[in-house]
Amino acid sequence: MQSKIFPFLLAALCATSFSHLHAQATDGKKRELGIGLGGLNFDGSTAFNAFYKEEVKENVYRRIEFFVSELRFQNIDGRNATNVNVGFSTGREKRKTLDRKLQFLSGPVFSINGGYAAGDLVESRVNVNLGAGLALGLQHSFNDLWAINLQTVPSLYLAYSAGEFSRDVYFSIGFYVSSRVSLGIVRKF
Repeated sequence: MQSKIFPFLLAALCATSFSHLHAQATDGKKRELGIGLGGLNFDGSTAFNAFYKEEVKENVYRRIEFFVSELRFQNIDGRNATNVNVGFSTGREKRKTLDRKLQFLSGPVFSINGGYAAGDLVESRVNVNLGAGLALGLQHSFNDLWAINLQTVPSLYLAYSAGEFSRDVYFSIGFYVSSRVSLGIVRKF
């Protein structure tokens, strides 16, 4: 029963957060709201994110991102498994204009994400990751309202994982082009 309620709670939380961001008063600051896909795999492991960016000074933006790297519920012959990995990141993004419509994006990003796995088909496990990275990307503006971006975030991670049979603490450097490149569509306002 719990695994069926979780997706609805996650969707309600995201909808509430983004409706608040969109309802902010117009004060002359540039803002962007977007969604992105990362790892573009068609086996069900494609990550997706939702992000909000607000200009704090000329060509410098504060970025906030919510992401889901796995959301899987399985039932095979009456046995089930739930795998959920979600996270949050924030940072500062500097932009350099390359031509009339193209900008280079870069800046530090700090993140926290957690995962949960349980069920008859998998070992019950909880993990938490703290990360720091450098966002690198390109953004092409079609007009004053719409843009598309491509970005990656090479990162350092400190991770803790606890399961039924083991506990692990480890430090890793992660840069995996196939799963860390994100393609996003951006609405400016």
